[in-house]
Amino acid sequence: MLIVLNRKQKKEPRDYWLLKKYDILVVNNNSKLIYPVKNNDNNILYNIKESDVFDVLHDAHQSLGNGGRDRMLYELNSKFKNITRFEVDLYLSLCELCQLKHKKIRKGLVVKPIISSEFNSRCQVDLIDFQSNADKLFKFIMVYQDHLTKFVVIKPLKTKTAEEVAYNLIDILTLLGAPSLLQSDNGREFSNQIVSNLKNYWPNLKIVH
Repeated sequence: MLIVLNRKQKKEPRDYWLLKKYDILVVNNNSKLIYPVKNNDNNILYNIKESDVFDVLHDAHQSLGNGGRDRMLYELNSKFKNITRFEVDLYLSLCELCQLKHKKIRKGLVVKPIISSEFNSRCQVDLIDFQSNADKLFKFIMVYQDHLTKFVVIKPLKTKTAEEVAYNLIDILTLLGAPSLLQSDNGREFSNQIVSNLKNYWPNLKIVH
């Protein structure tokens, strides 16, 4: 944006589009990309860089005491214009505390924490439904996470079939190696279907209950 502002030669149509859509705010010699402030509106909305999105989401989530999606969106939309519901939902899907809040625990059931001793000893695969905010043909996101390190791999999916999940899992497993235990919150039947389809690529694979 600064390059466009300081460009001496004739500006291109895209340059004028950028100048109309964005503005620059300088704070302590640091340039911030913002949206033009309308008349009688003192609220400044920033355009956050992709590399800073996670930190912004994390700070907002913590400041709200692990607040949910609607509270986060209300807080973030007062400061940033390009934070989407999709990004907030994806962040919340990776927060273990938030996931525990949404799980129904039977009365009298004692829940023991799952402890992993090393990388790839236990991993989890789950699906996020984004049909309401689909990216063309991609309507679901597969989230693969290592329990110990919280390392995450995400894959866009067109469907939530076990066949497509297994196909994308193979790509991850050939890169990181197969975990000792693979679990899913989508239910045992779904897990069994994944393993059955994985056996098409990996005949020696076995499921242990």
